[in-house]
Amino acid sequence: MKRIIVSIVLGGVVACLIFAGLVSHGGRPSLVSKVHAQEGCSVATLHGAYGFFRTGTVSAGTTSAGPLAAVGIATFDGTGAVSTARQTIRRIGVTTSDLFTIPAGVGPYQVDPDCGLRLLNPDGSVLGHGVVVSGGKELFILSLSDANSVYGVMKKINTED
Repeated sequence: MKRIIVSIVLGGVVACLIFAGLVSHGGRPSLVSKVHAQEGCSVATLHGAYGFFRTGTVSAGTTSAGPLAAVGIATFDGTGAVSTARQTIRRIGVTTSDLFTIPAGVGPYQVDPDCGLRLLNPDGSVLGHGVVVSGGKELFILSLSDANSVYGVMKKINTED
């Protein structure tokens, strides 16, 4: 019986603290203000080298349908004009691209003030979307290629850049 009473009292205290936090922030959780505090990204937020991985599947409509995994290195110039990426890609257990032998892909990129990211092909078409987090130290990315369901993470290699 004591445990039940202690649990109820403890639950009430936690509920009161949460309610007090909501009221003190105008009814909005403090997370909202933290998200808005990170606004202010730009193409300059991304500069330097990033290590990344991508994983997912390639659709059945392609010759190499099935699982995809990749690791690589991407660089951003800080102006939005040039990003490069070289990677090792394995589709269905077969290497289709090699980080050390295939030339880097090149394309521009765009970053919105809310830290949304668009990775572009050289012709300006959208290759992928992403979100810039931790002040540009990390990116969450998603391929927009028709045959892919591939996502990944990029992390800045040298945070002093």
